[in-house]
Amino acid sequence: MQAFGLIVSISLHTALLLWAALEILGVQKLPDPAAPTIEAEIITLSEFTNLKKGDPESKKLEAKLTPQEEPQVSKKEAPKPKLEPPKPPPAAEEPPKPPEPDPPKAEAPKPEPDPIADKIDSAAPPIPAVPDNDAEERKKKAEEQQRIKEEQKKAEEKRKKDAEAKKKLAEAKKKREEAKKKAKKKKQEDFSKRMAALLDKTPEERGSKRSGTSQDSDYTGPTAGEREGQGTQLTAREEDLLKGRISSQIRDCWRLPGGGGGIDTAVVTVRWRLQKDGSLDGQPQIVGSRSDPVYRIAGEAAVRAVTCAAPFKLPPDMYASWKEITWEFDPRHML
Repeated sequence: MQAFGLIVSISLHTALLLWAALEILGVQKLPDPAAPTIEAEIITLSEFTNLKKGDPESKKLEAKLTPQEEPQVSKKEAPKPKLEPPKPPPAAEEPPKPPEPDPPKAEAPKPEPDPIADKIDSAAPPIPAVPDNDAEERKKKAEEQQRIKEEQKKAEEKRKKDAEAKKKLAEAKKKREEAKKKAKKKKQEDFSKRMAALLDKTPEERGSKRSGTSQDSDYTGPTAGEREGQGTQLTAREEDLLKGRISSQIRDCWRLPGGGGGIDTAVVTVRWRLQKDGSLDGQPQIVGSRSDPVYRIAGEAAVRAVTCAAPFKLPPDMYASWKEITWEFDPRHML
């Protein structure tokens, strides 16, 4: 049934095409319009000038144009053209039927793998890749820049750490110095307070007898407790405090001689007198004399220490106890 419909459709289309071709061939070709003929006459320039110019004094007029007779129009009506009856429109063509889908083509069988060709392909050596020198150079440059950046970063971190460590060391040193200054100041204040407490005591309290267990000291000056060195003696505590105050002032100025052997330096005794304001009353004197040069150098160092420490800061109301001082410079006790 489908084959019959296909044949009918093809026949109709063929007939329609033939009819259209015949109609096109039957159309008469219109004749080409005849080109109008133009007559031309060749004249000379002088003839053209005389023709146009004319003579203005001439009284002879040009000949008048003879009127042409109008063509007589026939009063008879022209024969009317015969009207052909319109041709009937062609019958509407039937819509073409959709073409039948092509039957599915059978897939071609896949070729079986050739084991020999596979072995040949696997045995063939791989083609070496062409090295990209530019890419390697760029990679090396990038790695070098990265390494430089890391080194700069490490150096910056190290510099910061060193700066922080130096800052911490400086702060610690400053704190230690401040602590030493505070301790020294506090020690001086405590000593001043103790001396003030002793000075505030009554003569009877200051004149109490020394304890039998007190030890001998380097201080060998007057032992009187009153202003003129008469009357009651200093207590052991008062004498120790006075000796400590004198020792602290001399120790800062005493420098052991370089050739004396450190603590093996000879022991030297020096005597000097003081005025009430603590200044020296005369030149300090070395007690005893020896001919060896070591002793002489040690004695000179002791005299320089006394001169450097003056004026001494001692309690004024105890002037009778320190107006004359005999001091033994012994490194074993003073250092």
